[in-house]
Amino acid sequence: MPPPEPSSATATPSPEEVLDALRGTMQSEFGLAPDDVVPTAHLVDDLDLDSIDLVDLAVTLEDQSGIKLDEDEIKSVRTVEDAVQVIHAAYARRSAGAA
Repeated sequence: MPPPEPSSATATPSPEEVLDALRGTMQSEFGLAPDDVVPTAHLVDDLDLDSIDLVDLAVTLEDQSGIKLDEDEIKSVRTVEDAVQVIHAAYARRSAGAA
């Protein structure tokens, strides 16, 4: 479930919109309860995702949203908040015409 596009197709969704969309994606892809997908949740330790799940999540997010996630940034993702920041940054780059 991609983040809802803001009023302009090139505008950057808010971090809250990104988090809401991430919750939906994690629920549909991994069966996680949206209430468990909180900013402080660790993707591996708290949500029981493994390295293949994390790759699948990145690919799914790119496919659903049309953004390109930065590979180096993806490697640093540990928590839901980290993921939100990386996704938000990818939208910002796209909005700026750099992605």
